[in-house]
Amino acid sequence: MYIRQITSSRNEKVKRWRKLGTRKGREEYGSILIEGEHLLEEAFTAGWTIHAVLVSEEGQEVLRRFQGIRDVPVYSLPTAVFAQLVDTQSPQGIAAEVAVPRASEYRPSGSARLLLLDAIQDPGNLGAIMRTAEAAGVEEVWLGSGTVDPYNPKVVRSAMGSLFRLRLRRVHLKRAIPELKRKGFTIVSTEPRAEQAHFAVTYPKRTAVLLGNEGRGVSEELAKLADLRVRIPMPGKAESLNVSVTAGILLFEMVRQVWETEKGVC
Repeated sequence: MYIRQITSSRNEKVKRWRKLGTRKGREEYGSILIEGEHLLEEAFTAGWTIHAVLVSEEGQEVLRRFQGIRDVPVYSLPTAVFAQLVDTQSPQGIAAEVAVPRASEYRPSGSARLLLLDAIQDPGNLGAIMRTAEAAGVEEVWLGSGTVDPYNPKVVRSAMGSLFRLRLRRVHLKRAIPELKRKGFTIVSTEPRAEQAHFAVTYPKRTAVLLGNEGRGVSEELAKLADLRVRIPMPGKAESLNVSVTAGILLFEMVRQVWETEKGVC
């Protein structure tokens, strides 16, 4: 494996990688910078295209565990330059530029679960939601206006590899929801004063769960488009749940129903 040496922070490639720390730069180049051995392994296993691997002077030992990247350019950077590019306070010494796959036309399966997100703003929440969605067998996560960039470094870390296996799509939810209905989807939203509890509803095979902003919830404009509104009973004194917890409760109630229907085959 040939390792190219970069010594200056003014190198053109370093300038490119630094831009990937911004949403504008990620959209310009169509790629993201991921950090750490785990995420590199996840991206490689998921089949994402790896444009380049970056290592600090102390991180070259990690390369021996990645036999599959022999044909990928590897660049060694001074520790100080490497630290300028990554988002963590204690860098692991290895990072990579990977291409973001383009979203293809959505063709739902016979039994499809979707997650629709209305202006989720906290990166940690979005990452946790993505992990939960993948675990629950969600086909795609659709990101409405105002939702944090899913390729924000904090989202990528919080998603713990689920980012590379989930299909993500940026949409205008006001237009996307009616189209989903035409495809046979039932839109389910949460409402604290809804008459039905979330576990008292039988969810159709094609269900899209609509979740809203951490502060205001689902906008009323979108909530009016929902076919079902359910509440999660809370006998305690807390007024609300974190949106990622809400996602988990609803999605795994659907998993439970499928499990029972199919006698343990989910």
